[in-house]
Amino acid sequence: MALAHVPPRPAVQRRNARLRLGAAVGLALLAVVTLATLDLPSVDRVVTGITTNVPPIVGGFLTPEWSLLPRAVAVMFETLFMAILGTIVGGLFAFPISFLASGNLMPSPVLAYPGKVVLVAVRTFPEILLAIIFVAATGPGPTAGIMAMGIHSIGFLGKIFGDVVEGIDPGPNEAIRAAGGNGLHVFLWSVTPQVLPEFASNLLFRFEINLRAATVLGLVGAGGIGLILQQRLQFRLWGEVTILLLVIVAFVIVVDSLSARLRRSLA
Repeated sequence: MALAHVPPRPAVQRRNARLRLGAAVGLALLAVVTLATLDLPSVDRVVTGITTNVPPIVGGFLTPEWSLLPRAVAVMFETLFMAILGTIVGGLFAFPISFLASGNLMPSPVLAYPGKVVLVAVRTFPEILLAIIFVAATGPGPTAGIMAMGIHSIGFLGKIFGDVVEGIDPGPNEAIRAAGGNGLHVFLWSVTPQVLPEFASNLLFRFEINLRAATVLGLVGAGGIGLILQQRLQFRLWGEVTILLLVIVAFVIVVDSLSARLRRSLA
């Protein structure tokens, strides 16, 4: 009995297989080169560090310092208010800039480039760097954290808001203009109703990010729970660190749940 003829694999599949193999080999070589160039500690150093430091940390986690709980909750509320104000500042400035950076609303797409450049420049600076600058300028405290989060939120929200504006349906715009409306009418009755729900949803998402960022900014003196967390870490007070971490996790879980529910209602 004659054997069935098996046709060769298509050229596209053979090419894709070679590409996947080449990518895998390239990633493996990159990993080897990276490991070879890094100044990694010796195995003995890692083992010594783990055996020396892990037991006290675990002991602190097993014996939390509950007396710190009221203070931890109070400074976590301060962190929450910092995140709220930073988000509001970012949203207020990002709202007008996003329209100036939208090519479909400007008379010429070229005129939107300055706004896009401003948003890119603002996003370039990480929040921690901005916090260090403002701590040096205004002194330690929540003001520096609010300003750092606010400025970074301008770049983040402005980029997302601008993408939302550029993705709107142009049909209502054309209908309003065909009926004799001007640019203000288009903005008020076509653009704004289309973008506001997504603006609100992304503003809530940015608030979630700012809440997490606020806990880190305190490590450089920008107020909030991060400030006392850094102090407890310096003195290796693991029982108190445990309480602070529990409060942070609890607040983040609650805020994420509420924010996700609100964003679903806006969708």
